[in-house]
Amino acid sequence: MKRKKTINKTQAKEVLGEFADKIGEEDVKETLGKEDEIKKLFKRVRVLAKYCNDLCEIFELLRDRITGVYRETPWTTIAALTGALVYVLSPIDLILDFIPGIGFLDDALVIGLAIKLAQPDLEKYRAWKASREEKAA
Repeated sequence: MKRKKTINKTQAKEVLGEFADKIGEEDVKETLGKEDEIKKLFKRVRVLAKYCNDLCEIFELLRDRITGVYRETPWTTIAALTGALVYVLSPIDLILDFIPGIGFLDDALVIGLAIKLAQPDLEKYRAWKASREEKAA
């Protein structure tokens, strides 16, 4: 009997770190250009769907960082979030995406870990946005 291959948090963190170390501003811009494709994937794949709300906020944060509207988020957080999105789109995974039932588990773990690591920065961004909207009203 074949055993299902799984990925643990340590492996996900290593993968995220590898991608994040290679991320530059052009990669963020390219990822922003694939926003619709990524959102469709997240809506279609059940294990990714629970991150749809976070995904919208991540794209807002990335856009605000690249356009210079909001620069408070450390580059490491921007790179980690972008790296996670690049990983989800990448055809080269720890678990191949076409494997029924488990193909996207590694993607979900990587994106979930990136969101967890970025949580303090996402909370600061939310507070900044709320303050900005309050001032505009």
